[in-house]
Formats: sequence, structure tokens, C-alpha cells
Amino acid sequence: MRPIPAFTPQNLESITEGHVYYRFKEIDVYLDHLLSFIDSGINNKENILIIESMKNLPKIKDTIKQRYSEDQQSAIRIVNNFDYYFSGGDFNTKTILGHFEKDVTILKKDNRSIRTWAHVEWASDEPDAEQLREYEITSDDFVVREGMLSVCAYSCNSLSPVLHSALEQVHKYVMTDDDFYTSELYKKP
Repeated sequence: MRPIPAFTPQNLESITEGHVYYRFKEIDVYLDHLLSFIDSGINNKENILIIESMKNLPKIKDTIKQRYSEDQQSAIRIVNNFDYYFSGGDFNTKTILGHFEKDVTILKKDNRSIRTWAHVEWASDEPDAEQLREYEITSDDFVVREGMLSVCAYSCNSLSPVLHSALEQVHKYVMTDDDFYTSELYKKP
């Protein structure tokens, strides 16, 4: 992996809570941002939940083992996103939120702040935009209520203009491989 790039003050590193929609193009840049997110969480003494694609898990786990002490590693919970997004059928909101709440509860055991990163995927060619929007509205409510920082990462290859617009409406922040800004379309329900 490449060295992790420095961030500017107007980016993910400058916020401590909020719901972030990250649409990525380059997997190497994506992984760099994910590792920087983990670094920040470790530096802030936070617990970290990573929900990640099976194809990226070996590289991420190897890097974490090399980079962090055993004590630091104990603050990081890594789960396969298949368990979230496919185990109850393709993108079953109730199942996804059940897994999420269970994992957050596990991390809350020592009363440290929590940050989450989820690589969101689905099996169908394109999910129902309204179903995805409803899921993200519920997630946004949870993130705001818990005062946590949560990144929802989507590959640009899987996003239609309709999905992209729906996601910008339910996330306070938008991130790309090269940019970070407050969503002008965000509407707190």
C-alpha cells in the first residue's frame, strides 16, 4: 500500500461525529482513507467498527497487525460485510440494522467513543433507491443520536445518478477520493 496521504483541515479528520457518504473510484485510495480513519480512531482512543468486503479483509487485517499493538487492535472490530448486506437476503434493512446495533453494543462496553466505516454492497444490479434511502435515514438517526462518526462507502461503479442523489440527501457530509464537503442536499428528516 502507498503511504497514507495527509488530509486538509476541511475533511474527515476535522470532524468527530456525523454521517459521511463516501463514493470512491480507486480501491488503493479507498484503502488509504480507511487506514487513515483507523489511525485517527486509535489516536483519539476510540473503538472502531469496520464492515468490509471479503476481498479487502486480508489486506486490511495484515496492515492492522503490522501497524498496531495488541491493545490497539482490541479497539478494532472487523466484520465481513456479507454478514450485514446479504445474510437476510439482498439488502434486508432489518437484518443490517440488527447486526449494526449488536456490534455497536459490543464496542460500547468500555464507554469509549465509537466510529464506524461500512463498505456498502448489494447483490442486485441496482437496489431500490427508496429502500436504500430509508435504510440510510434510519442509520443517520442512529449516528446522530449516538454522537458517533460513521462513514458509508459506496463504489462509484455501483451508483446510478438516482442513488447518488438519494445518498447525498441522507448524509451530512460527502467524501470522494479527492474531496470532502458538507452536502447541500442533506435534509434531516
